[in-house]
Parts: sequence; structure tokens; C-alpha cells
Amino acid sequence: MRINYFFRHPKVGFSIQRVFQTVNLGVKKVFETEETFLPNPKSNIPAIFKNGMFARKKQLDINHITGDAHYLLYFLNTSKTVVTVHDIMYYSYLSGIKKKLWKILYIDSLTRAEKVVFISEFAQQQVLNEINLAQNQYSIIPNPVSPDFTLKPKKFNKVKPVILHIGGKMERKNLARTIQALENISCHLRIIGKLSEKNSQLLQECKTDFSNAFNLTNEEIVMEYENCDIVNFPSLFEGFGMPIIEGQAVGRIVVTSNIPPMNQVAGGGAVLVEPTDITSIKNAYEDIITNAVFREEIIQQGIKNVEKYKLSTITNQYATLYNELIEK
Repeated sequence: MRINYFFRHPKVGFSIQRVFQTVNLGVKKVFETEETFLPNPKSNIPAIFKNGMFARKKQLDINHITGDAHYLLYFLNTSKTVVTVHDIMYYSYLSGIKKKLWKILYIDSLTRAEKVVFISEFAQQQVLNEINLAQNQYSIIPNPVSPDFTLKPKKFNKVKPVILHIGGKMERKNLARTIQALENISCHLRIIGKLSEKNSQLLQECKTDFSNAFNLTNEEIVMEYENCDIVNFPSLFEGFGMPIIEGQAVGRIVVTSNIPPMNQVAGGGAVLVEPTDITSIKNAYEDIITNAVFREEIIQQGIKNVEKYKLSTITNQYATLYNELIEK
């Protein structure tokens, strides 16, 4: 059996690619797999048609749309096609004809898939609020944590902890409130991702001790987790929240949002905050830095929680799904 993983163009973003190339590490031990990248990064009608016709020629025994390009379901043999849905948050920002067209391409198209996989309960509910899917047509399979992230215990720096923040420019990553919450707390804020002008100015105003890096390799990102004391992820919205389980896998305490899906993914192994409340974020950091017993309890719960996101566990779930399709 041959499986083709269809990825959006690399210029659109690497997050989905990173997740499913990890999935493929496990799946290719069981099945023959290929990875196909769409040729056009744009999302206008000519680009969608070009990508669709390209994908049609690349079909194998099972086609797996890894995310984003749900419109490929109008071009592929849907009886042998799986699509993974990460989120449809962009839909909520649209209006008028653009919103109607986006729904046809990215939401209504899901009814054509043989199997729809959601990465979280939150992503599933988003879609089911918009369309009806047969109960046997969909399931939840979470993202796996890469085997590159392994437990690396580190003595906590309670004098000046290093706080790792992934995502510089994206407003939903909530860097601005983090900067404000950390004002007058002794720490070093390590920011991965390009900074916006607004956040650069805020860092100066709050006199934050920080450093910034971007365009890192996967190996360098793993090192950032290992070198930090705390992982900061009080995001305003996500389809899943990879930094939560990556931090847990390395053995770092994680700060994340007390909203779905982050609080679900964390599984009791993170300090939960109200992401729009600067005081809530500040209080969390003060508790973490001053309370060693609390800190260690959360870390151990995180190590326990991340077991269910191990690659072997997720690979087995996908292997079962693929076998079901072939047997039909």
C-alpha cells in the first residue's frame, strides 16, 4: 500500500510540514510513503485549480491531505482520501462573498472525504458547528511530539530563569501581554521568530532583558527548549499547541492558556492562565519561580501527559485508519 502525503507549498508555512514529516517517520516503517508539495503558494482560483490538477496526477492508493489545502477534495478520488483538519479559525475573520467562497473550498469540501481527522476536540467542534459529517466519517488523532524532543532535566535558574517564547510577530501568540506581565520580574526572555515593531518598542519600554533569533533549524529549536527554564505559550487561539507537548517532552514547565484546546492538550501538565489578563500571567510566573514543589509537580505531570503524544502511539492510530480504507 502506498500513501501520498500532500503538503501545501513550503512558502505558506512549515508548521504542518513539520508535524506530518514527523508522522511519516513512523508510518513509513509500516507503509510505502511519498511526500508531494503543491506547486503554487497562492490561494486564488487559478492557483487552486493548478494545485488541484497537479495533485490529481500524483494520487496513490491512499491520498492524505495533511492540512490547509482542503479544496484538493474536489480533485482527488475521495473514496481513498484522508484529510487532517488543524483549525478553521480564518473563517471567523471573513465576511460577505469571500466568507461564502472560503466555506465551499475549505469546510464544505470536507464532506467529500472518506475520513476526516481532527487534531483536537476544539478543531472538531469548529467544523461540526458548520457542517454535518457522518459519525463514522471523522475521528480525533492528535499531533505527535517529534522524537527529537527527549527528556533533558535541567536545574531551574530561580535567580534569572530563561523564558522561551515561540512566535515573535504573530499577535495571537500573545507576546505583548507576556512582556508586560514579566516587567519587574528577574528573567531573560528568549524570543524565537521575527519581532513586530510594536513588540520591539514594548520590550524597550518595559526594559526587558531579552534576545531574539529566527530562521532556526529543527535541531536549533530543540536546543532552545533544552536551554530554557520555562516555555511560554499563553496563545489567544490555536488548533492544537505544539510548544506545550514539546516543552513537556524535554521536562520544562509550561505556561499556557486556560482555553481549548490548550488546556485540553496540556492534560494538567502546565500552569494555566487567562491569556487576556496580564495579572494572571504575572501571577503564574511568580508562583513558578518561587515555589519549587509546585514547579516540580507540574513538570512531572507534563512528562506523564506527553506519553500519549509519542510518535509510536500516533503512528498506530494512523496505521489503523489507513488499513480501514484499504479494506473497504
